Amino acid sequence: MAAYCTKADLVRRFGALELAQLTDDTTGQVVDDIEVAAVCATASSLVDAFLATRFALPLLTVPDLVKGWTEDIARYRLLKDNAGPDSSARRNYDEAMKLLRDVSRGRAGLPDALGIGADQLPSDDVEVDAPDAVFTAELFEYMP
Repeated sequence: MAAYCTKADLVRRFGALELAQLTDDTTGQVVDDIEVAAVCATASSLVDAFLATRFALPLLTVPDLVKGWTEDIARYRLLKDNAGPDSSARRNYDEAMKLLRDVSRGRAGLPDALGIGADQLPSDDVEVDAPDAVFTAELFEYMP
C-alpha cells in the first residue's frame, strides 16, 4: 500500500518548522523522517479502512480530497495530546473522519477515485439468479 501523504506533502501544507517541532523531541529543529513515514502509513491505512467499503484498493488515482484527509489525520496524530478540542488540527481531523464515514456509508462519493463516475459505484441493490419456480400459478389451477 502506498501512503496517501508524504513528508513533502506535510511540509507543503503545515510547514517544515511545525513538522520538526512535532517530531524532534530534542531540539525541535529536525524532521524525524521515520516518524513522519510511520504516521503517514498509519493515516493511509485508516483512510483505506473506510474506502474499502466502497472502492477497490489500492486506488489507481488518489483524489485531492483523500490526500487532504490523510494529511489532516497524520497531523492530528503527530500532535498527540497537544491538539486541543478547539484547535484547527482537531476540527480538520473531525471533518476528515466525518467525511470518510459518509463515503463508507454511501452518503458521499469520490467521483475521481479510480477514474470512475459516481454512477459506477457499488449500489445497495441485490440481484438474485435462481432456477425457475417449481410451484407456479398454473400448477394450482389443476388442483381440486
